[in-house]
Amino acid sequence: MAPAAAPPAPRSIGERLRAGREKSGLSLPAAAEKLHLDPKVIEALEADRFAELGASVYVRGHLRRYGDFVGEAGAELVNLYTARDARPPPPDLTQVPQPERHTDPRRLVTPLVGLGCAAVLAGAIWWVTANMQPGNSNATGSAPSTEVVAAQAPSPAAPATPAPVVQVASAPASAAVTPPPAGVTTERREEAPVRPTQLRLELTSESWVEVYDSRGERLYYDVASAGSVQSIEGRPPLRVVLGNAAAVAVQVNGESREIPSGAAEGEGARFVVNRSGTLSRSRQ
Repeated sequence: MAPAAAPPAPRSIGERLRAGREKSGLSLPAAAEKLHLDPKVIEALEADRFAELGASVYVRGHLRRYGDFVGEAGAELVNLYTARDARPPPPDLTQVPQPERHTDPRRLVTPLVGLGCAAVLAGAIWWVTANMQPGNSNATGSAPSTEVVAAQAPSPAAPATPAPVVQVASAPASAAVTPPPAGVTTERREEAPVRPTQLRLELTSESWVEVYDSRGERLYYDVASAGSVQSIEGRPPLRVVLGNAAAVAVQVNGESREIPSGAAEGEGARFVVNRSGTLSRSRQ
């Protein structure tokens, strides 16, 4: 009696995608053209090289879309990838006990003595330098007094002599405070706050959505499901990336807006929501 044949090994995600494409009678370039994708993306998916596709959210979006296209259950492939991508967290090396280090106090004596000597020497040099400066007799801050010597009037019997010259020491003028120029104020004016923009996206089909505010902060970054409504608020201008622009209706501050024709990139679109609420093509 012949031994029973071993059951076939389970196929990987890439093998299932390749088998589905070949079963549909499509070549790799043809499948890439129909999905508006780079052929390298199809090659990476069928070879299980998911790291080449970037973040895991991109991988899940490509798996769901490509799997449904070739007749494989996209949701099931996403679950297999999520289970495969799960990794145990690395050990926390900070929790490893470290041996206690004992410092010999005798090693600190020499540096402390050196620092104390340097401080004393610096203080002595400063004191000598300060006392050698001219005019140090007025170091107490008091202004020198103005001394006036009056000449004694000559007596009638004495011959007239010239009056002595009197030298008057003038007090030093105090430093004048210069007022600020006319029309210049030192008060700092605060910038007026920017009113946030209300963005509403209504999806009739599944689409990849990215939204960033004026500071580059990510407000939304995921695959939005069909029939969902995404309400996003942020500091304008907002930068928006859509993977399936035809399936997304855009409203800004409660008013409907048309996606600019120049913002289209295949099935997707890139545009900017300006502070005025209008849409324009994104330069990035």
